Amino acid sequence: MNLRANERLSERIMPRPHRRFIFSTLLLCTWLFIAGCAVDQKAEVDLYRRVLDGRVAATQPYVEGESLTLVRAMTLANQHNEQLGLRGEDYLQSLIAKNRAVANFLPTVSFQPSFTIEQRARDGAPSGSTGSNTTASGGSYQDSGKISYRTEAPIVGSMNLFRGGGDIANLQSADANIERQRLLLLDAQSTILLNVAQVYLQVLRSERAVEVLRNSVSLQEARLKDVKDQFANQLATKLAVAQTQAQVNGTRATLLQAQSDVRNGRHTLALLVGVDTINGKLSEQSVTDAVSDPKHTLTDYEQMALDRREDFAAARAAVVSARAQVDAAFAQYYPSVSLNVAGFLYREFYADASKWNAVLLANVPIFSAGVIEADVRSAWSRLRQAMLNESFVRRQVLNDVRTAFENLDAADRKTAEFEQQVQAAKEALDQARAAFANQLAINLDVLVAQDQVLNSELQLTGVRFDRAVFLLDLTRAIGVLPEVTMQAATRPATLPGLP
Repeated sequence: MNLRANERLSERIMPRPHRRFIFSTLLLCTWLFIAGCAVDQKAEVDLYRRVLDGRVAATQPYVEGESLTLVRAMTLANQHNEQLGLRGEDYLQSLIAKNRAVANFLPTVSFQPSFTIEQRARDGAPSGSTGSNTTASGGSYQDSGKISYRTEAPIVGSMNLFRGGGDIANLQSADANIERQRLLLLDAQSTILLNVAQVYLQVLRSERAVEVLRNSVSLQEARLKDVKDQFANQLATKLAVAQTQAQVNGTRATLLQAQSDVRNGRHTLALLVGVDTINGKLSEQSVTDAVSDPKHTLTDYEQMALDRREDFAAARAAVVSARAQVDAAFAQYYPSVSLNVAGFLYREFYADASKWNAVLLANVPIFSAGVIEADVRSAWSRLRQAMLNESFVRRQVLNDVRTAFENLDAADRKTAEFEQQVQAAKEALDQARAAFANQLAINLDVLVAQDQVLNSELQLTGVRFDRAVFLLDLTRAIGVLPEVTMQAATRPATLPGLP
């Protein structure tokens, strides 16, 4: 009995045809909602991957134990470094923001079915009968006992016709922000590539130091054995043995530190490249070996940097975007006009009801409690920030160029001096050994000469790798590191000249 009573009550509130219509409508809306929410994640990521891969080509995954060149390490970092992915998502979000800005120019259409139920009006149809009831607003209701209900299924469209030019300003700001995010993405790419190159060359430098120190330890251990033999034959003093032993121990400690530097450097390189470990051989054929420097003047390099550096171009794009936001804020003072249109697929007493309606709305701001003024002031403040940032980035770019140029020039001059120092230290060591063999010098003289050779070779190795880093710093400073890197991978590259 309770089930039958509930069925009769539900039939009085909403007859079966209405229930079927509402259920079908809701099912259709749910299907459309689910279909609209589907997003192709790979296509989204490809939007910023195309920007990155446009300058540094994609590469195959790293195979553990493979020999790794600098170009290969840089391309792996471009492919797998998470920092580039984070910057890429910022670029993607700027593209989405433009789609939102474009949407302000387009109409919106929605399906808005509704079912209204209320207590039956006292001045409606006679109690206990089934008929129609019309409200003061003209909407028709269906009566069922003490209940009145109405079902409507309109398609509603709305469109902003004019908003004081604010939509245009927002679109211009979105375009400028897209360019800014694209340039920041490329700037992050150049920074990551430079970091990879610096760590890669530092590992090579440490490995070369390990090689030099191992050779030195071998020579010093042989020297220690010789001194001990001489001491056993009473041809050397105990002091000479102690001095030689101390030098061997000191060199071994330096060797251990250099070996630790190699391991730590490889860990850092793996982090930048985006792999777990790098245990293969690193090739000493670096990008810098295939890059020639045409020796432009400092002024030439400064002009290249201002023309090519992505971070400076991004700062200028930020100024354009902020200026457009000022226009958008001012647009709030102007009147706005919008149009709303509704067409009904179903209404109670559809034959007698209106099939459609349209409303033209105008809005003239008179008093906004200072909200618009605050928006305008904030927009001006952001514009001033963008202009200050542009000025600072410009000076920073010029400082980077000057520093890299000076470091490279100093490294060239130091390399020549250290080469001569190594040659002189080796000649001094040969003379010290000959003098000691002829009892014209003491063992300390030989040890000092050996130490000078070791230090000179380590300094020469360091300055050569420093020069390679400074050359890469210069290519980064003028904004051409990715292009030079990829060109050097296939053929000798030259730092570009002025257009």
